[in-house]
Amino acid sequence: MSNQIKQDQAFGIVPILRHKDGDRFLLIQHLAGHWGFPKGHAETGESAVVAACRELEEETGIRGYQLLEQVSFSEHYRFIKDDKTIEKTVTYFLAVVQSKEVVCQAIEIKDYVWATFDVAIGRITFDQARQVLIQVNQYLTSELRTEA
Repeated sequence: MSNQIKQDQAFGIVPILRHKDGDRFLLIQHLAGHWGFPKGHAETGESAVVAACRELEEETGIRGYQLLEQVSFSEHYRFIKDDKTIEKTVTYFLAVVQSKEVVCQAIEIKDYVWATFDVAIGRITFDQARQVLIQVNQYLTSELRTEA
């Protein structure tokens, strides 16, 4: 077994549907069964933002959104695959979507749900993704306060 640690990067979007009685967050269920946000790897030459947007569009069919590029959130975790330790960083951007319509990419996505913060916290599988949602919610709450 190799002790070599491989660095891996992915990029994603936290889709937000603004609603008068509170924001809704889009969670997707990956084929492996876990719940989180749309994400994936950059293709050659893609920037982080372009990769995140492409993954959102491919996995959910969502095309109408406003990207909030001024802020990003990251999760870091380690796992073992094929006897190799992978250290992964996923950088998420925020996108306010215009419609709740979702068309899942069947080869990668099993299911989806638009959820309030409280429901989403309970549905997200991994702690690191839960922490991202907590930070996103704090950011959105403070942004709303400063705009009021």
